[in-house]
Amino acid sequence: MDNENRWKYDQVAISLIDEAEMNANEMTGEDFAALCDNIGKSGLSSVPCCYKKQDGRFVMISGHHRLRACKKLRYSKIGILYCDEDELTKDEIIAIQLSHNSLHGEDNRNILKKLFEQIQTIEFKKFAHINIDEITPVDTNGIDISVMKETFTFSIILYPNSFDALDSLFGDIREQAKKSDIVLIADHEPNEEMLLKLQKEIGDQFNIKTPAICFSKLLDLAKERLTEIQKDNDLGNSES
Repeated sequence: MDNENRWKYDQVAISLIDEAEMNANEMTGEDFAALCDNIGKSGLSSVPCCYKKQDGRFVMISGHHRLRACKKLRYSKIGILYCDEDELTKDEIIAIQLSHNSLHGEDNRNILKKLFEQIQTIEFKKFAHINIDEITPVDTNGIDISVMKETFTFSIILYPNSFDALDSLFGDIREQAKKSDIVLIADHEPNEEMLLKLQKEIGDQFNIKTPAICFSKLLDLAKERLTEIQKDNDLGNSES
């Protein structure tokens, strides 16, 4: 069977579309309200996927929230992609649903920021439904953290000072090394409590909510202090 040509597009009455019995994908009330607002402004720009039963009714594979939004907006018809039921196995139907929910990729924040900045109107900035805190520079009480052109990921592993934990430690190191450019390892007993305390104090002092930004500020302060120590050492050496 030609997999490419079995999918068909049509405008169908929304009353003929049923939701699947189970759908693992969930959406918050806030996100659903934003979805309704987006469809209300621009229409249904991405179509749901269904299969058509022999009785002429359609069953949703993916796009349940878009279907609900269109019902709330009182659409009478929507465009869908569909296959006839006998062209799909049950395994394939479930697999398609799960893959559509999970295979959405990740945003490149640098490109995301540049695209978002090109939107001129407040209305469509809101329409884009982007968390601004995640892509814009942070400027709070002297903090200025901007998105760099090149980014890297690092992880911190706080390990227990015990030979019994070595196997687990090596496993954690290997796992983090697959996902991170830099892995920092430190004995958790003298460091964990101090790190959490410093992050809390920095968050309170500079009104920072995100732990990652707190840690970035911690590194910034440490760098400033090391620079001060170096200057003091250089001054002491010159006077002597």
